[in-house]
Amino acid sequence: MGPGVLLAAVLLLLTSCQQAPVAHAPAAKAASPAEQLMSEGHGFMAKGDYANAIERYRQAADLEPAAIPPRFALGTAYSFQEKRAEAIVQFRWVLASADAASTEYQDAHRWLARVGALPAPAAVADGDRRNVAATPDPSSTGRLVGRAEWGELNPKSQLITGNLSLIGDEPVTHDVNRTRAFRLGDGYEFKDVPAGRYRMVAVIDETTVWDEKVTVEAGKDTSFTLRQSTSPVPANRFAPAPATTNAGVSPAR
Repeated sequence: MGPGVLLAAVLLLLTSCQQAPVAHAPAAKAASPAEQLMSEGHGFMAKGDYANAIERYRQAADLEPAAIPPRFALGTAYSFQEKRAEAIVQFRWVLASADAASTEYQDAHRWLARVGALPAPAAVADGDRRNVAATPDPSSTGRLVGRAEWGELNPKSQLITGNLSLIGDEPVTHDVNRTRAFRLGDGYEFKDVPAGRYRMVAVIDETTVWDEKVTVEAGKDTSFTLRQSTSPVPANRFAPAPATTNAGVSPAR
C-alpha cells in the first residue's frame, strides 16, 4: 500500500467515528503464504475492493490463526465495507489477543471506543466470578435456525432423534461447542451465537448424518437447512415406516 493511501487512511481514522485504522503492510522480506495474502489484501484495500480484501485477509487468518495482523486487517476491511458488527467481532479479538502496547491493539481500542463497542471491563474479583453470568452481546451474536429435512419424513409419521452440534471452525469461534437434540423433519434453533464460521454436525445412533459448514452473521438470523441430498448417509437409512392396513375390515357402505 503506497504512502499516500496510508496517509489518507490515517486521516480518516482521526476524523471519523465509523472508519477503522488501515492495516499495516508487512515489511519487505521473503514473503510467507500468509504474508503474500496480506499483501494482496492491502492492494485490494488501496483500490477500494473491500470484498476481495476481506477474502484475502480471511485466508491469511486461516493460515496463521494466532497472528494479530490478519485479524486487525479483517476488522479494518469490514469497517470500510460498513459491516460494523463483523468489524466489532474482529477488533474485540485483537483486544483479547494483542499486546496492549501494540499499534493494532491501540487502534482497535480507539475504533471500538468511538463506536461505543468496547467490551465490558472485567472488574469482578476472582472469587466472585463464578457468581456472575455472562450476558451475550447482541452486537456480536446472531441466531441460527433451520430444518433437518429427510424426504417426506416428519416427527408425526416417524420419530427419529439425534444430537446436533455447532462447533467453532475458526480462531474467533474456537471455544464455541454447543449440542442440542433434534428430530428429522423438524426445525432447530441456536440462540446468541457469536458471529463467525462453524461446523454443523448431526449424529443419529452413532452415525454422522451431516457435517457441514455455516457462517453466522452478527445481529441477524441465519437460516440453514440440512438436506438429505447433502448427507453421506443413504436415503433409505431413515425410510418412512410402512403404512399399516386393517386386514379383513370392509369399507363403510
